[in-house]
Amino acid sequence: MALPITSNNVLNGLNSGNASSAEMYGRVSKTLLAQNASIQKLTGQLTRDQTRLSGLGQLQSALASFQSLTQSLSGAGLQTGATSSSPKVLSALTMTGAKVGSYAIDVQQLAQSQTLLARPQKDKDTVIGSAAATAIKVEFGSESGNAFTPNGSVRSITIDSSNNTLQGMADAFKAAGIDATIVKSSAGYALKLTGPEGAAGSMRISAGGDAAVEKLLAYNPAGLKNLTAGSAAQDAVLNIDGKRITSSSNVITGQIGGTALALTGKGSSTVVVAQENGAITKNIGNFIDGFNKVSSTLQTLQQGGLKSDPALRQAQDQLTSMMRSNSAALEKAGITLDKNGTLKVDAKALEAAVLADPGAVSKLFTDGGNGIADKLDAQLGQLLGAGSSISKEKLIVDRGIATLASQKTTLTNALTAQASNLVARYTDISQGGGANSALPGLPGGGAKSLFDFMA
Repeated sequence: MALPITSNNVLNGLNSGNASSAEMYGRVSKTLLAQNASIQKLTGQLTRDQTRLSGLGQLQSALASFQSLTQSLSGAGLQTGATSSSPKVLSALTMTGAKVGSYAIDVQQLAQSQTLLARPQKDKDTVIGSAAATAIKVEFGSESGNAFTPNGSVRSITIDSSNNTLQGMADAFKAAGIDATIVKSSAGYALKLTGPEGAAGSMRISAGGDAAVEKLLAYNPAGLKNLTAGSAAQDAVLNIDGKRITSSSNVITGQIGGTALALTGKGSSTVVVAQENGAITKNIGNFIDGFNKVSSTLQTLQQGGLKSDPALRQAQDQLTSMMRSNSAALEKAGITLDKNGTLKVDAKALEAAVLADPGAVSKLFTDGGNGIADKLDAQLGQLLGAGSSISKEKLIVDRGIATLASQKTTLTNALTAQASNLVARYTDISQGGGANSALPGLPGGGAKSLFDFMA
């Protein structure tokens, strides 16, 4: 077992021979380097937990997206279809209780996210600042002129020696649920932050700690603006049959009974909702695509940050179990589940089944709570609920990250203090002080370990 770093151990080694100041400092650094293993261990644990937290967030997002699809099919939406006269303006999808009719829609503005761009750096791995721990607070809210009104949604991030590069910062923001990327231009590499869609997605960013990090990231719409604003956060604005609608998302629900609108551009369109057997085939195709997409996402997560994760395994088991328990009925409609958990469809067999008995095929997926889509909707609701295993895991991992970050900050500060005192003491020795004198700043003198600073 290696001896702890003490002032006498280090200085006795350094005092041999006549070394230059640079050599002295190098020896101090080399001696202290052994303690770096503890920081590296904490960094590794932090990275693993942050990766796991990010994976759990991706799992939630994938399941929620699939649940939205099952909800759109459950009930009576399978046999209706919607068409848009201007696909470049919007598309439409029928859901439960879709009402047959024609609707005039005028899209005046699309919802969009705020983007903020930091000053360019020479390289994405360039170290920024002194590595002092810096607390970043990101508040979300609405802007009006130079005024900012927070909505209560806040994200907290810590930047220190483990992530004080552009890439490290981008990873830290993403782990906190904020979209962050590195963009390259002729001026260098820059950090780009993107908020959530909608007018309430503007950001106010404060930083406390390292001055260089604060100078790079601080942004206040009503004051200091170290980041450059790109697109502004705004809501979608449209008229449906003359009624003005605003939405934070470009996916509009609840305005046309049983029909969702996906806005893609400005302009006018007429949406027609009608009963049609062809919609059954189309909606089953959408279901299969959605199922395969979520299955693929879960398999990717299983091979990455959520390997052997119980919440992920629970979700996978429930999805595949639902398909296998209905395999006989699905096969009659030309749908099978392969060994990799992917749904395959024989288009001709499905079309023939729909032509022969459209009601039976429709009820296979949606039947007043007894269809496949109905049951999956209920299961996904349980998987995503506040008391679900995913939510509990996220809470535990989030607390673990906070604890590890605190331990790492304490250890980093202790190591920095130890190094500073050793250098100061060696300088004293080189100027004629004794090798057995106490380290400056350490009461009582004598040998002092790094861990004395952590008491």
